[in-house]
Amino acid sequence: MKTIFITGASSGIGKETAKYFSRQGWRVIATMRNLKKGEDLKDLPNVVIMPLDVSDSQQIKETCQKALADYDVDVLLNNAGYGVMAPLERMPEDAIHKVFNTDVLGTMLVTQQFIPHFKKRRAGAILTTTSLAAIIALPRDSVYGAAKRAQQGMLESLYYEMKPFNVFVKAMIPGGTKTNFQTPINDRTGYEEAAAHQQEYLLHGNEEFPGPEEAAQVIYGAATDEKDQINYPTDSVCQALYDQYKSMGLEEFKKYFTKLLYRQ
Repeated sequence: MKTIFITGASSGIGKETAKYFSRQGWRVIATMRNLKKGEDLKDLPNVVIMPLDVSDSQQIKETCQKALADYDVDVLLNNAGYGVMAPLERMPEDAIHKVFNTDVLGTMLVTQQFIPHFKKRRAGAILTTTSLAAIIALPRDSVYGAAKRAQQGMLESLYYEMKPFNVFVKAMIPGGTKTNFQTPINDRTGYEEAAAHQQEYLLHGNEEFPGPEEAAQVIYGAATDEKDQINYPTDSVCQALYDQYKSMGLEEFKKYFTKLLYRQ
């Protein structure tokens, strides 16, 4: 039986992905800080719940080593994340530390635990949920966007390190997603109108954001398709925005996006 290890499986994309892989006959090691949030996963077939706070380096070692001792893990999905939005000048220092400790350091430390395992078996996949913010810079996103770009940079470098061992390294790139993921800081001070236009842009003509179900299917495809591909936008809306940015390039896009945000 194939096995996936998921961080941040208590809600949103992580929980939906756990459910989807379980339905496909996989064993799912669903990890999370608050085990009570995973109660509804316990009744699913072949789901193992483990505690994991990715900002706790000791718990990372303990949980990952136990999982690797008990199961032959085929896929790692780094999905745990912490997001905040505010103009950089108004971002509290403790929030900056928390974003980087969770999204960057936590992702790196979890991945470190799995690298020897994947190299030894010469097979597997390391997937990480980054963000469209890792590709397209958005106002009030300087901290979260920087953390997600750090993840993206890690993955692109790790791709070359793992290639000789036949291990895939891939970035799952969601845009706006309709989940219960809460942004504890969402400060629009001084950018109220731009924030509204940004929301309109990310909706891309839709009334609401795509749900996590589509992302779960894309993640399953990335885990199983054996394609030599790094970036996977996780829904059709994100794919359209990703393609637009890539076709325009940074310098052309920044002119377009500035006009859209500020109606200049």
